[in-house]
Amino acid sequence: MKLQSLSPEYLRSQIIGVDAVLSTPFGERHMVYADYTASGRGLHFVEDYIKQVQVLYANSHTEDDTSGRTTTQLLHQAEQIIKQAVNAGSEGRIIACGTGATGAIDRMQQLVGVKLPAASRLSLMSLFKGFADDAAATAFAAYCRDHQPVVFVGPYEHHSNEVSWRESMATVVEVQLTEEGGIDLADLERLLQLPIYRGRMRMGSFSAASNVTGMISPVHEIAKLLHRYDALAFFDYAASAPYVEIDMNPQTRDGEGDASLDAIFVSPHKFVGGPGASGVLVFNQRCYHPELPPSMAGGGTVDYVGPESHDFIKDIETRENAGTPGILQTLKAALVFQVKQAVGHALIEQRESAYMDQALSRWGAHPNIEIMGNPDPKRRIGIVSFNLKGPGERYYHPRFVTTLLDDLFGIQSRAGCSCAGPYGHKLLGIDDEKAQEFRAVIAEGHCGIKPGWCRVGFHYLFDDAEVEYLLEAVEFIALNGYKYLPFYHFDSATGLWTHKQQPALSVSLSLDDAINCQPITPQSLTEAQRRDHYAANLNAAHTYAKRLELMAQDDVTLDGEEGVLQFFLLTKESLQ
Repeated sequence: MKLQSLSPEYLRSQIIGVDAVLSTPFGERHMVYADYTASGRGLHFVEDYIKQVQVLYANSHTEDDTSGRTTTQLLHQAEQIIKQAVNAGSEGRIIACGTGATGAIDRMQQLVGVKLPAASRLSLMSLFKGFADDAAATAFAAYCRDHQPVVFVGPYEHHSNEVSWRESMATVVEVQLTEEGGIDLADLERLLQLPIYRGRMRMGSFSAASNVTGMISPVHEIAKLLHRYDALAFFDYAASAPYVEIDMNPQTRDGEGDASLDAIFVSPHKFVGGPGASGVLVFNQRCYHPELPPSMAGGGTVDYVGPESHDFIKDIETRENAGTPGILQTLKAALVFQVKQAVGHALIEQRESAYMDQALSRWGAHPNIEIMGNPDPKRRIGIVSFNLKGPGERYYHPRFVTTLLDDLFGIQSRAGCSCAGPYGHKLLGIDDEKAQEFRAVIAEGHCGIKPGWCRVGFHYLFDDAEVEYLLEAVEFIALNGYKYLPFYHFDSATGLWTHKQQPALSVSLSLDDAINCQPITPQSLTEAQRRDHYAANLNAAHTYAKRLELMAQDDVTLDGEEGVLQFFLLTKESLQ
């Protein structure tokens, strides 16, 4: 089926809530959403179509009536659309899992036999200790550690693709960073050659791109290397799937090696139009053990169930889809893959590359802006994480920066460690000793001391007006942020910064509101209207800054160990 092309301008106009008005302590601001790395935004035409599909919606476990048959066929079409979009090939299989890549990773761990929940592990060890003495149990645990599967992970993994493996029955081995901030393929090959890992099941699970710096991984080169040593190649596409081409079975010439991807993990909710979509696992059937029961047994997975025994369906996708699947969620996942294809990988890359050139050249030259990771825009997708230096030796707290971006400019960003703690320690230069100091203070309930950064995304649906506005807004805070500190309260327990005259947030989940809800019609502003609005916001911010200059206060230090670790500016007013 040939897809019609979609322009970024049209898609932007179809975003639910585009240019929405926000009430802030500094007045009303039109929202600029720069947090696509965390989640996409809904599209009117996608939601309208999902509503239309529900006219003949039913459970997909039947084809005996019109509604069941219709829904089943749509679900199968959705699965095919996704597999074709990633070139899964004839041996590719798909499972819709949970709400994102985290669920897909969890399911893959079940399929390869390393997932063992903590409570199950405790039960097994209790049974083993009842069968053998403590010495035998200790010896068995040591044997498992020496012979259990090995998973090689990258140096910039999301917690979903590292912490989950740590909690599995696998030895986790991290590959080092190169000096340029990429995955060290020579180190990976060195690790694959180590005798200690020979004879064990081996896997590699790597981010296709960092969700912190946008650093792109050479997925097919990594896959070739893993396959050369008989290791499986898994890739987490959560951060990059909305923007890059995914090819699970690239064409290679004889002798070039096997560059195929054994499994990919995707979060379609991060796509434009994706909120509410299911997570997606696509894998090659060679990773599967058809002689075993499915990873989750239930309705729809069996051919026959007798009083005491049962037979499972042989088809992998059917037997791994227990219970009622996330039908509408899977349909939406397929639709947003098609939206991406209709825009085109080339145009997406062209627009984001141009925006990243601007951002990294301008911010990289700014004395108060510190960009995380390799500043080469050609090696990144459209993600920038940064810290801002204040007067003196300290930085602005990342959550203060995101709060000020919202209050002054309506810009939606995100602060923290982006669920990439191990990578964050490298980026911020935190050694093991300092890490333990942070951990101890945070364990005492002082989460506000936790280091991190501010993250924004330069999305392909941005236009020049939004890009320039985002650039200028960050530059403004880098020079003037300290003047606003006295007007914000800092909660050292949570790390939250709140304007002392913050309007009360009026939001509730209500059946009455649902019954009385009116349809939302797209109401995007023209680029000229937005330029005027953005200019007015920047002018107002500069006006405030001039008034506040005389009120700026000296930096203060927190008490005790918090003060020793404090990296950010504070005023007395911020603690009142």
